[in-house]
Amino acid sequence: MIYRYDFRYAIAKFLVSIALKVNFRKMVFVGRNENVSKKRAVIFAPNHRNALLDALLIVYATYPLKQVVFLARADIFRQKVIAWMLRGMRIMPVFRMHDGKDNLNRNSEIFNNATRILKNNNPIAIFPEARHNPRQSLLSLQKAVPRIVLPTEASCDFQLRSQIVPVSIYYRDISGFLSDVYITFGTPIEVSKYRDQYNENPVQAINQLRQEMETSLGSMVVNIQNDAFYDEYLHAIDWNGDRIAGEVFSGSKDGFLQASLQIVKKMDELFENNRFLFDAKITGFREALAILKEEGLTTKDRIDQPSSRAVLSTRFAALLLSAPLALFGFMNGIFPMLIKKKLLSLFEDKQFIASVRYASGLIFVPLFDLIQSLALGFITQAWWLALAYFFAMPLTFYFALIWRKWLRSARRDLKVHRFAHRLPDRWKQVVALIHL
Repeated sequence: MIYRYDFRYAIAKFLVSIALKVNFRKMVFVGRNENVSKKRAVIFAPNHRNALLDALLIVYATYPLKQVVFLARADIFRQKVIAWMLRGMRIMPVFRMHDGKDNLNRNSEIFNNATRILKNNNPIAIFPEARHNPRQSLLSLQKAVPRIVLPTEASCDFQLRSQIVPVSIYYRDISGFLSDVYITFGTPIEVSKYRDQYNENPVQAINQLRQEMETSLGSMVVNIQNDAFYDEYLHAIDWNGDRIAGEVFSGSKDGFLQASLQIVKKMDELFENNRFLFDAKITGFREALAILKEEGLTTKDRIDQPSSRAVLSTRFAALLLSAPLALFGFMNGIFPMLIKKKLLSLFEDKQFIASVRYASGLIFVPLFDLIQSLALGFITQAWWLALAYFFAMPLTFYFALIWRKWLRSARRDLKVHRFAHRLPDRWKQVVALIHL
């Protein structure tokens, strides 16, 4: 039964945890201890920016003996083998209108299972936006969560004491390797407070609960709703996020997230209350971006903090000395890299980049590590060497990926250094234009 402990989930969670730790430079969890009860029935309601990693981060964030049950669209359960794996991962199908009107009646089973899950003090997770949204904005929430949780509570006369916990997932770079991710668990919404309203008018209660969820989640998510200037909002975060995080939120572990929220709020306030200043700032941003493009730079480069010649020389010297080890690592991981490249070619949407990279690392790196180690053992008959290679292969490959990121960062910082020293007046102009 999906509401009971499942060994497949436990094994998968262990592997997922390891892979997440090597995929992100930093994972920051806020509000988990304060807002996620160990004794209450919990329904997680996260925003949905990434195809796979969002769900895995929720799985990783939960307590060791908690097995989160996710709800997903029914059409992915058509193949028996896939359905078995999905149920092992504690994913339940939800039937929609285009799955067939007759199938909608099968959703009553979902309510029954939800009741058992919540009664067993296990959490449920539902993405209330109902689809991926890679942009830094929140889509209108759908009614799936209240339509499930309110009838479930009603069937128990609202005695489950369940809570809906809004969850904000913020990727500093949604497709970047070794980037930062911030997972914030918001103040729980008590479902029982809708008891009287639901008994009197279920539709109104569902709409009201959906609205409360949207308001709560909207206050936590970096929510850029000004579509006409969406890119300029992103540039403002890229250029000012680190500075504001250091100046205003230096004592907060999610300082960059808080800085991003403040930047969006400030831009919105300018747009609403001082359109002249807002337009001037947008014009300045666009002028700065044009200058940076001429110099081969981007908004991701640390324009206002050029590295010194000594620091750059030290970094490139370290990269040169460690290059042989990086080359060995790339040779070890050539097959997983080729497979990842092929898989990425199958997806046009950039939001799948991180998911494909993560899945490739989780599946193909261990697989080829085993294959290559066995091959080395059979060829050399030196099984001690094969065992040593078995442990060295993933470590050196991981170092190679980190080395490549270091190299790219050093090259970008060298460009900034040259720009600042070759054209100091133009550099100062850009720094003034991007400052918020």
